[in-house]
Amino acid sequence: MSAYRLYLLICGLGSFAARTAFTLNLIYQASIGLSPLQLVLVGTLMETVCFIAQVPTGVIADLRSRRLSVLLGYLLMGAGLLVWGLLPSFGAILLANVIWSIGAVCVDGAEEAWAADEIEPALVTKAFLRGGQLGQAGSLLGIAAATGLALFGLAVPIVAGGVLTLALGVLLVVFMKEQRWSPAETRGSWRSMGRQIADGVGAVRRSTLLAGIVAGTLFAGMSSEGFDRLSQPLLLPFTSFDETLVFGGLAMAAALGSIALTGLIGRYVDTTHPRRVGELMTVLQVVTAAGMITFGLVGQWWAAFGLYLVVRLLRDTAAPIMTIWMVSATSAESRATVFSIQAQADALGQVVGGPPAGVVGSRVSIGAGISVAGIFLLPAAVLFSLAARRSPLSAERSSVSR
Repeated sequence: MSAYRLYLLICGLGSFAARTAFTLNLIYQASIGLSPLQLVLVGTLMETVCFIAQVPTGVIADLRSRRLSVLLGYLLMGAGLLVWGLLPSFGAILLANVIWSIGAVCVDGAEEAWAADEIEPALVTKAFLRGGQLGQAGSLLGIAAATGLALFGLAVPIVAGGVLTLALGVLLVVFMKEQRWSPAETRGSWRSMGRQIADGVGAVRRSTLLAGIVAGTLFAGMSSEGFDRLSQPLLLPFTSFDETLVFGGLAMAAALGSIALTGLIGRYVDTTHPRRVGELMTVLQVVTAAGMITFGLVGQWWAAFGLYLVVRLLRDTAAPIMTIWMVSATSAESRATVFSIQAQADALGQVVGGPPAGVVGSRVSIGAGISVAGIFLLPAAVLFSLAARRSPLSAERSSVSR
């Protein structure tokens, strides 16, 4: 199997398994007796583990093997989901969360770095766009699968997602190759790990482009946590049908719209030019911020549901665009580490940005909390705009020293 086809399979099957497991996960946790505080602690633990483990796992991917990092990641995520679904207790879910989060950060960054190195250069941009579409399609099918499997018990979709994730890890053991990349440093050396971290941080500090992307990602993370936690409670008063069906249907509609929008971007926007990609990211953030701020202020049900779909659609579409931009801005030697630094900024932003939006949501209104989350996105748009100006016009002139 070619690296291109294997990457598309990873995107589609991985997203299907994850969405199957997590679509009704919060309802499952509430059903086994977790209190609101325990539910918050589960989410806080996840973001904390992701923040701590991001850079070390990225360094391991750069120093030893991207393939090994991805394999371990999917196997750990699968094992974590099995513990999550088979042992219905708060302690077990915390343990499962740690296992899953470490696996997730092993994959994060290493998967994109592996694809950028192993896929034919002429197909890399196409792979990330098509992979984004297949990931969205997998999520769409996963929502439907979770809804159907939940008829047999709320734990069943989580266990099914775990089994599929483990199966993907085993499949990658057989088919995933690493032929076009090898580590430049001595493997396994603590000194090498320190140098790799220093090189990754140095690449960000020396590059106005990368510094702008990482700083913008921090504010985007601050925005996302408030929207994720408060958007569904805001819509609940407008919901007169079964909440599972309503929010499942909204997620499916957003996934379909994102698939279509990503396809249009791939067809009509030249994503091989880094500056154009950066400008597109800026536009997406501006429109998303406007949608979130307005979403928090509207009082009509049709406007609220419509804006919710728009924001979900734009956020899903931005993910593959960011991947393309990051690949063009990084060198192969430190790519996974820099990806991990960017993901760490996102995790830190979520930890920092969630409480202010929650406080405003509690003291003023839920809508006001969401609008505050939208305001957090405006600095991200400014930083992405500045970074876009530092991006080269063509991929051939791309350089991390800009």
